[in-house]
Amino acid sequence: METKKCRRVEIVCSQALEEDFTQEFLDAGVGKKFTKINPVMGAGCSNPHLGDSVWPQLNIMYIIFCSEEEAEKIYSIVVKLRKLYITEGIACFISESSEC
Repeated sequence: METKKCRRVEIVCSQALEEDFTQEFLDAGVGKKFTKINPVMGAGCSNPHLGDSVWPQLNIMYIIFCSEEEAEKIYSIVVKLRKLYITEGIACFISESSEC
């Protein structure tokens, strides 16, 4: 069986940042093939985003399978937006994957 090695990039961030990610991906020519899950609820290192009366914000999640080079560019975008929006939680997980 032949498999193609790639990276799996998962990004979870506030819905309010979706436009910023979309523009950054477009400008860098990355993230063209993705799965988007919306809305996403959860609690991490920032305030919970649960979509209820106490914590009304919601998150969005992107799952992107790509090359190592593209994953590095996406990671740079995450770092840039984390610095720009220091009070927003932006989670990014990159792992090895394979496509069969």
